Amino acid sequence: MTTDGPAVQPAPAPQRPAVRRRWLVVAAGVWAVLVIAFAIYAVHRGGSTVREQTSVAHALPTVDRAIAEAVTAAGPAGAVAEIDGYREVSGHCMITTARAGARYQRAAYLYVPVGREPALLDGIAARLPRGYDARVSGSGAHALTADAGDFVTLEGGISGPGEVRLTADTGCRPLTRPVSEHAPTPSAADRAPVEVALSALKLSAVRWQAHRVDCARGGAVRTVRADGPPGTVLPPLAGALRAVAPDAVVVRPDLYVYRSGPAGVVVRTADGVSTVTATTGCGGQ
Repeated sequence: MTTDGPAVQPAPAPQRPAVRRRWLVVAAGVWAVLVIAFAIYAVHRGGSTVREQTSVAHALPTVDRAIAEAVTAAGPAGAVAEIDGYREVSGHCMITTARAGARYQRAAYLYVPVGREPALLDGIAARLPRGYDARVSGSGAHALTADAGDFVTLEGGISGPGEVRLTADTGCRPLTRPVSEHAPTPSAADRAPVEVALSALKLSAVRWQAHRVDCARGGAVRTVRADGPPGTVLPPLAGALRAVAPDAVVVRPDLYVYRSGPAGVVVRTADGVSTVTATTGCGGQ
């Protein structure tokens, strides 16, 4: 008589270390591609992948470039421009719940005949560098938004009849040192158009300022500003300045804008203070 031996168990399936190694290689390759892609993105965007990794001072050159590009893009529309200095938007913005930062803006004001403001914004959006991805909303506000790089936003819209305001914004970032503008002392030639307007208004300047941003293709946008004495009652701007510049670009009770040679001159009254600015664009245009 014969007896069956113990049941033979099937051998376990052989492991496939080669297959596992291939998947590990694939996974490592995908991760390397992602790392390289993020690195390229960081270089393209200014060296960081989040805004909070950079300071306000780091963003200011991009702010200046965005303002210069916006003024340049407004040139073909015949807009008169003026630029402002750096202004702190909020003294207590929060980077995280436990870390405070600061946020700064720089503004450009652009003037065209009343009714042409939407076309001006459309033209600026079309002429800004392609990388800005500039867009103008189709709503009644006709607001412009663009990305200047390095997490700096460029925004704008119609701020009054014949007036468009654009701002370049750093967003909330660490403030590593005080913000200051390196503006040159205005020359006699730069001050001349302002002094003509002051003379017509019978005003004397109590303070002079100058603002400048360099242009990508050479030259600079330069604004010279004079503030009159506070509380001065002025005659109607149109009556006082028509002899100086009969062909005004914008005429309002509080605003008179005209051209004087290569400079655009803006005379404004607000809150009892009169200001006169003269601005030349890139290449003096």
